[in-house]
Amino acid sequence: MSQEKAQLIAPIGIMTVSGMTATGVITATSFTGNIVGSAKSLVNGTDVTAGVVTGTSFVGNLTGNIQRLADSAPNINVGVTTATSFVGNLTGSVTDLTSQPAITVGLVTATSLSGPITGNVTGDVDGDVTGNVTGTIAGNVTGNVTGNATGTSGGLGINYNGGWTGAGTSQVRAGVVTATFFHGDGSNLDGVSSGPVSQQAVTIDGAATSIDLSSGNLIYATQSADTTVSFANTENGNVYFIRTKDDTSTARTITWPDRINWEGGTAPTLIQDNPRSTDAQVFLLVTRDMGVTWYGKEVVNIDPQTFTSFVWGRGTNGSLGLNNAQVSYSSPVQLGETGAWSKLPQISLDYDAPTVALTKTDGTLWTWGQNGSGQLGLNQPAPTQVSSPTQVSGTNWSQVAPIHDRGMMATKTDGTLWTWGDQNYGQLGQNLGPSGTEYSSPIQIPGTTWGTDSAMGAGSYRAGNIKTDGTMWMWGYNDEGQLGDNSRTSRSSPTQVPGTWREFSRSLGQGTNLAIKTDGTLWSWGSAFAGNLGIGAPDNGKRSSPCAVGSDTNWTRASAGYKHSGAIKDDGTLWMFGSNEFGQLGFNQSGFPNSYSSPKQLPGTWNTISCAREWNIATKTDGTMWVWGQNEEQGFFGRNVTAEGDISSPVQIPGTDWNDAVAWYYAAMANKIGG
Repeated sequence: MSQEKAQLIAPIGIMTVSGMTATGVITATSFTGNIVGSAKSLVNGTDVTAGVVTGTSFVGNLTGNIQRLADSAPNINVGVTTATSFVGNLTGSVTDLTSQPAITVGLVTATSLSGPITGNVTGDVDGDVTGNVTGTIAGNVTGNVTGNATGTSGGLGINYNGGWTGAGTSQVRAGVVTATFFHGDGSNLDGVSSGPVSQQAVTIDGAATSIDLSSGNLIYATQSADTTVSFANTENGNVYFIRTKDDTSTARTITWPDRINWEGGTAPTLIQDNPRSTDAQVFLLVTRDMGVTWYGKEVVNIDPQTFTSFVWGRGTNGSLGLNNAQVSYSSPVQLGETGAWSKLPQISLDYDAPTVALTKTDGTLWTWGQNGSGQLGLNQPAPTQVSSPTQVSGTNWSQVAPIHDRGMMATKTDGTLWTWGDQNYGQLGQNLGPSGTEYSSPIQIPGTTWGTDSAMGAGSYRAGNIKTDGTMWMWGYNDEGQLGDNSRTSRSSPTQVPGTWREFSRSLGQGTNLAIKTDGTLWSWGSAFAGNLGIGAPDNGKRSSPCAVGSDTNWTRASAGYKHSGAIKDDGTLWMFGSNEFGQLGFNQSGFPNSYSSPKQLPGTWNTISCAREWNIATKTDGTMWVWGQNEEQGFFGRNVTAEGDISSPVQIPGTDWNDAVAWYYAAMANKIGG
């Protein structure tokens, strides 16, 4: 048939001739037009073919209807074409069936097909599919797949566009999935799912951090600034977020997206004091709705919160805690059990024969040394000294610091603050005024928002604490303006220091204070000698209000000694200033002419600094420990040497993996990570 157009009129009525039900059939080399056919009211079982074309090329529409089959199950083909090339639509419908015939609707076999197939597809499909799929799929799936996919899927998920409705609830059994990209966590797949995990490195150094998840779902994040995290190009599945902090003790915060539902109801606590780059936290984040809702939990926490402590130096009055009263040691000796202790107290004890205290990982508090004023907190003024760690009542202690040699201050995990010992200058903060009253058991200072760890400092007959809102409070002896309240009046209750603060000095020297504000600036006040305030003034004056030490905004840790000071920046650089009479600044020189009234950098990359009376102990980021300065009591430098004098450059104490260290008059204490 060669006419340009043809219209075949379908027979109407009851077809009773056996084997003769053919409606709209054409065989042609080329055909352009429409084939319309219908078969209705068939009463017996015949083969029905409606709208069938076999040709080299066909352009047009095939439409066929089969209605009201009364009984037996004929074979029905509606809208069928076999062609080398086909462009158009296949539409077919079968209605009013009373039995279960074999029905094929909209079936095409072709080398090339341009046009949609609408409906359910059963069998193997090679091409694009919209709708429900049962069988083998090779190609792309475009649109929503609602329901279950059963069978083997080769290439499922390649350039997948659209949502997977019910992905979290439907049962998907697809056997083995091999794909360039697979979106999902595999939790609903029975079988083997193989596909690469893509990783990326992220540097968190600003207030906002956007992470493009299309660049990798395994995030290695190094954090050096407080930040708010957001995600871009989110897909269904898992995100592993590995966080390491810069090599400083500066607290770093992460504000997570509000839509993360954390295990336990709140986001995990971040590691704050992380001197080793290998320390890390790993968070698992899962989404099933393309990032609208997340579920998160902490799966790894490598935080050096357990330590083994070591002591050495002069053991006067049992101050080393080694169960002897007078024996001295020239090398570090382990104190107590391996891995039992928490972080060191923030002290640099500017006096001999002190009272010493530490907390353990189980929240217990232990003291030893002098006890003449009840400063051990044991509810008794006697014995006058204890040479081994003895427990103070309570199990939720957080951090502790001695107040000179006759008092003690400690915080609990509930935000409460406690003091005990001698009250002669109001240094217990109990609003009792200067008196000789002594307390041998902890008594609480009012409030439940007192800070712990870096927020607490104590020194010569005075103490202070930074509350959780950033306000700083000090009390005690104030003859040199060391309370920072613009007066020289001693205070027996906490008095606020102006400003918003982040960290106290790791020690409060004889009459000098250092502290760091929330903006990273460094401030000093109190007694000034040979430039130890770092403000460019070498005089011996006094400052009763905080003075800025330069204008840098990246200070992280500071320590005030007797006549000199040291501070560390977030890049690990150590800066020294003040008196250098005994080489305590570490610049390979000594004497008053070599003192510095402004910070001067000491080579190296440092983690901690503790300035004692005329000497220092410090740790580097590589875990080594160093000492320098006055060595009057030979052997207390911990180097197993008793015949060396003053040292004007840092020298190493043997050992590695040192985390923190503090010094007092003729002795020192240091922590190693873990056991």
